[in-house]
Amino acid sequence: MKDENIEWDIDVSILTNRFILKELLKVMGIATFITAGIVFLIMLPSIIGGNFYFNSSNMGDMKYALMLIGLLFFFTVLFIFAYYGNRYLLSYTMDKKGIRTITREDQRRKNSKLNLLIVLAGLLARNPATTGAGLLAASRQDQDMKWKKITKAVFYPKYSTITLHAGYLEKSIIFCTKENYSQISAFIRPMCGSSCQIREK
Repeated sequence: MKDENIEWDIDVSILTNRFILKELLKVMGIATFITAGIVFLIMLPSIIGGNFYFNSSNMGDMKYALMLIGLLFFFTVLFIFAYYGNRYLLSYTMDKKGIRTITREDQRRKNSKLNLLIVLAGLLARNPATTGAGLLAASRQDQDMKWKKITKAVFYPKYSTITLHAGYLEKSIIFCTKENYSQISAFIRPMCGSSCQIREK
């Protein structure tokens, strides 16, 4: 089995898939945390100087900020349904060297258009962070992971999904069909090195 190549396509639901939803919420949570941190830094001099007091105006500002965060979540969900149709189109190919996650052509075109808009918006707003985010997203349409780099593999037979970790930041989610999960799982397990942690949930 180690000498064979395995390839398959899969359409993954974005908002009803627990793994994608978790990553999406993580990104939005980070954005919310950064926003809260900026607000805190703005208020910090007043807090240190003892000039900050909770009043109806402050509470109104906090409610306004929470409403904006809620609207961000709402419009994100709306955009995913309208633009992506709540589906992400992926292909996988794996051999004795590693596994590659490929964004399929239709999905790639949609992503490219969106990333271009993000880059242009960043340039027009003179916001290097936004521009950088668009360029980074455009460069990560596909992902290659070598077996020798994997430090942890977690198997979720109930969800036909496998997560592979290479170090602290690199992570790959392998979505299988119910029909090929056993084959994929049997292929990956012996590929993990002796130092790789293998878990099943």
